[in-house]
Amino acid sequence: MKITTKTKSKLIYDDLKHRILSGEIKADTRLIIHQLALSYDSSDIPVREALKELAAEDLVEMSPHKGSRVKRLSIKEMQDMLEIRKTLEPLAARLAAEHATPELIASLETLHQQLIKLAEEKNYSEYSTLNRQFHELIIEASDNSYLKKILSELLANERRTKTIFDLFPEVVVISIQEHQEFIQLLKERKGKELAELMWRHKTRSYDKLQSYFAQMMTSSDD
Repeated sequence: MKITTKTKSKLIYDDLKHRILSGEIKADTRLIIHQLALSYDSSDIPVREALKELAAEDLVEMSPHKGSRVKRLSIKEMQDMLEIRKTLEPLAARLAAEHATPELIASLETLHQQLIKLAEEKNYSEYSTLNRQFHELIIEASDNSYLKKILSELLANERRTKTIFDLFPEVVVISIQEHQEFIQLLKERKGKELAELMWRHKTRSYDKLQSYFAQMMTSSDD
């Protein structure tokens, strides 16, 4: 099957987006069209189209004079993402309690045991990755397509920033405790209690990160 320019552009777009959101390609990295074209065994045109799509999604900045580079999230953007997660994840948790299955519980318990081990090893980077998976499972169980779409995008963007566990590793202890409570409340299908716990869980992280961002803004003004 012949690969069209449009198809090639989509393949390049998908790969670059994954590498940006995973943190493999860091913020401020220059994206040189000719070099990317060589790496993808492509002409310049599909690469340029892919970069335009990424720019439309606010993942890449394109300038006629400076070229293209991976966009760095601003403090305001990070604050906005945290505010939405603090508001919407409790809703996802409440809905997940209504749709919880034995398979969901088993998956969460497996992740929980892995997270305990990573906490003991002080492997906070991998802890952050599996913690994200833990929350993604709860969000997926909400069975609300719009809610899942919004929160999945926010969780993906989280990989572009330092996480709460990178900055404040001491919160891992309470994180582990509350994960156990999440699982128990899901087993008991207590949606209201689960939503309240999720709100406290996210608010704690939000408040700590807000303080961190405030310090960053103060430092940048000096």
